[in-house]
Amino acid sequence: MESHNGLDSLFTQVLDSAKKHPDFLFSALEGSLFILYVPEGDDGVIRPYHASLQDFLNDLGRSGNHLLDPATNHKTIFHTSARLILEDTDFFTVPDQGVYYAYRNWGYHLCSLINDNITSGDRATIVVLMEKLNQDCSARLARLRSHEVVKMWLEELEGVIAWAKREQNDFGILIEMGEQLQANVHFVCQNIL
Repeated sequence: MESHNGLDSLFTQVLDSAKKHPDFLFSALEGSLFILYVPEGDDGVIRPYHASLQDFLNDLGRSGNHLLDPATNHKTIFHTSARLILEDTDFFTVPDQGVYYAYRNWGYHLCSLINDNITSGDRATIVVLMEKLNQDCSARLARLRSHEVVKMWLEELEGVIAWAKREQNDFGILIEMGEQLQANVHFVCQNIL
């Protein structure tokens, strides 16, 4: 007998109800409070009440239409992060957690995205994002708050550039923009930060 049978029906019932909210995939957690612990403040971490929720969401046989497809999620998070970075223009304020997350993790989600089918729309977003990151590079790097995060960010950028070079699929502009961004980041780190 599987130990998760009783919880799976609870997970399904709660998620079916929660999906009625139009923003369910991105922000509407109200309907999920029976299975997720959502802290009061912005500093806490949202986590499941029971560890088997993650297994449920990653197993198509158990979750059905509630499956969390990693490729789809990385693509969605990358594009949302890119949008937040592109809209960020007030560098003299402390960024909210969403903007900070976007700056810190866009490369991680892009690295995961490029292992799947990347579309021409994805490619266009990547190029526009790198152009914007090259502009006001020092102000944008300051959003990362530490040298350790900048180093991690550079490693992910190097992975994206290496992937683009291996693909040889009309990624010349992506490679050029990525290498320019790398050079700008190195210059800023050596001379300003």
